[in-house]
Amino acid sequence: MALPWRLLLPLALSGALGRRGAAQGCIPPPAAYNAALGRPASQSSVFPNCSIAANAVDGNRDGAWPHGSCARTLEEPEPWWAVDLGARHAVAAVLVQNRRDCCWEQLQGAQVHVGDAGGERASSNPLCGTIADAGPGSLSAVCCHGLRGRYVSVLLPGRTAALALCEVEVLLQGCAPPPGAPNAARGRPAAQSSTLDGRSLAANAVDGDGDGDWERGSCSRTEQQPEPWWRVDLGRRRAVHAVTLANRRDCCWQSLVGAQVHVGDSPADGGKRNPLCGAVLDVGPGSASTVCCRGLPGRYVSVVIPGRVDALALCEVEVTARSCVPPPGGKDTGAGDAAFPATPRGNGSGEVPNSPLRGSGVTLGIAARGPAAPNLALRRPAAQSSTAPRAGAAANAVDGHRDGAWRQGSCSQTAREPEPWWTVDLGRRRAVAAVVVRNRLDCCWHRLKGARVHVGDSLAAHGTGNPVCGTITDTGPGSTSTVCCRGLRGRYVSIAVPGREERLSLCEVEVLEEGCAPLPGAPNAALGRPAAQSSVLDATSGAGNAVDGSRDGAWARGSCAHTLEEPEPWWRVDLGARRAVYAVLVQNRRDCCWEQLKGAEVRVGDSPDARGRRHGVCGIITDAGPGSLSAVCCHGLRGRYVSVLLPGRTAALALCEVEVLLQGCAPLPGAPNVARDQWATQSSTAASSGAAAKAVDGNRDGVWQRGSCSHTRRERQPWWAVDLGARHAVWAVLVQNRRDCCWERLRGARVHVGDAAGERASSNPVCGVITDAGPGSLSTVCCEGLQGRYVSVSIPGREEQLALCEVEVYGTSSGW
Repeated sequence: MALPWRLLLPLALSGALGRRGAAQGCIPPPAAYNAALGRPASQSSVFPNCSIAANAVDGNRDGAWPHGSCARTLEEPEPWWAVDLGARHAVAAVLVQNRRDCCWEQLQGAQVHVGDAGGERASSNPLCGTIADAGPGSLSAVCCHGLRGRYVSVLLPGRTAALALCEVEVLLQGCAPPPGAPNAARGRPAAQSSTLDGRSLAANAVDGDGDGDWERGSCSRTEQQPEPWWRVDLGRRRAVHAVTLANRRDCCWQSLVGAQVHVGDSPADGGKRNPLCGAVLDVGPGSASTVCCRGLPGRYVSVVIPGRVDALALCEVEVTARSCVPPPGGKDTGAGDAAFPATPRGNGSGEVPNSPLRGSGVTLGIAARGPAAPNLALRRPAAQSSTAPRAGAAANAVDGHRDGAWRQGSCSQTAREPEPWWTVDLGRRRAVAAVVVRNRLDCCWHRLKGARVHVGDSLAAHGTGNPVCGTITDTGPGSTSTVCCRGLRGRYVSIAVPGREERLSLCEVEVLEEGCAPLPGAPNAALGRPAAQSSVLDATSGAGNAVDGSRDGAWARGSCAHTLEEPEPWWRVDLGARRAVYAVLVQNRRDCCWEQLKGAEVRVGDSPDARGRRHGVCGIITDAGPGSLSAVCCHGLRGRYVSVLLPGRTAALALCEVEVLLQGCAPLPGAPNVARDQWATQSSTAASSGAAAKAVDGNRDGVWQRGSCSHTRRERQPWWAVDLGARHAVWAVLVQNRRDCCWERLRGARVHVGDAAGERASSNPVCGVITDAGPGSLSTVCCEGLQGRYVSVSIPGREEQLALCEVEVYGTSSGW
């Protein structure tokens, strides 16, 4: 949990500590934050019944040990606990929450250490201080005065006892992004007051490369001028938490001293008139200065050197605005979800006989969150340390099915063993934005607490030697935990329970990639379409070469478009109609001059204006290398024209292929399923377990006996219909078939959309016909915006049984 330390801690500490007469005179500085939250933790031993080390960094200060949020060791000589902050930090203070139910006196005399030695060696690190104010539920503040280290440990020296910690918070000076906050500036359009030369573009400061050597071409730089400025457009209004500026390290770093950071909605005058976050004071060679904005809202972030003539050089600017979010179909439940009823803990095997809970019952308003990245783990090869009997295979965790009831057969589970693990092979090295882990709903959800998520390229130690993204601390019935990896790269994603004997059960693991990737089957809307450009180098360099279907990056072979060297060259393709653009792929030259594409803007809009200046910006190309293929995410931005522009400089624009990817009729990632949990009816019901509502319960399980498929009796022209509750423009209908038997029955079924209800719904206009009926087939029927309140599926002209294991309807009143 993120707390406003600058407001709460002086009051909390002056009250809580002062009352006990043992205050250490330590008040955390303004904007201090908790660097231990959710980080990997370990301890000398684990007391039975959920007393793991991770409990002390779960963000919960509940001091009652039976409530399951306190770490606790066995009674042993000199017990210890340690947390890995992930990097070396200057620690301002450590806050330790004591037990309040009993045994609080055991914490008296505990030592807090900070340093670079980990695990059991952490007690040899330098000492911050000692806890002297141990009382019932005491909150002790130990001052470390900037002591630096990666590990913070708590030790009971010189005696045999049990160490119990209900929360440990490590406060650092300054501000930092909330856990998982992405860099909102990366790849966004940037501008500056002037540009020194062709390798000093404004875009260099948002290319993701913080190399502080200007000569290497990853720093922006203006000319020497009065009050130079640099500005990035975040694309929409954001609540900006912090801005981090990477300085030059080769020379001239002192020029950044006094630079001001502004955030606001006006791009005028470089953004100088927008509200001020703060100024850069701590410059040095290659320094990374963080300016705290504490939620200041605005679309533009600017850096200005006020009141003097100077040059402004920025080797990277990172803007943190919000946390990473889970993908469609679930939500972050924190420490559980209040929507879930209390569930019995089950028997010794961890199962709950005859559990009434079926699925999560959780829905998510994804439209407000925006599109989500595709799941890289879906149906990829998976393995685990062992497999529990009765359908606990590793592959169950990547089957695309989030059902949290283990008996439904969609959760992996190991045997009870020391340090169980699970891993998935993504097939190649990927940049991982986040890992989403679905917990069990029926029982035993506490087992997942403290599990670590690793990403890397090694299978040594089953992937547990790879870097740690984070720790799962928010376990509750059916919880969905999002662990932010912030672009950590690797082929393997592993989940392991460290330091104890446990069963590891995972009901779904989803791995989300940073950026966007071409969707399977997404059509290229630019192929062969009319194209134009600002000028033509020669007869073999026409604009049409960039939409000829050839990605050959050698200009001499005649498949690249190429302008003259001129101010702000541009290229544009006419898609023929207004389309929702998912992504634009741009193929660069590979024979020479590839660096000229760096900083190019991709725009989408409806005006044939040459440069597309009035069009919306999808993003900018930052990864220009020999033959690079850049994917610029547009996330459904609509327009007839797609243009590529080199802003603010004189250069030649060369494009060897431009591909404009549309979603087609499949739903965009994150589009809401408007049929979910809506009122459904059918012509008849085969049995009590085949009710019409089963086809809109959010569960795609294709085995009818597991109770998530609708089913009619055998009859003439059976039908099923769902009431969307209001009229919608329907773009796609997905129909999940049975996979256990009888799948051929669905062949020839028609999908209708219209305003007639019930049995009359089969008279509504037809979207399409299901032809690909195979075991467990998922058929997508395109409706192209057909309007109606009711969507129905019927089998015309024959006697049949109609079984539907899920029907998903994607559309809105105004389209996507």
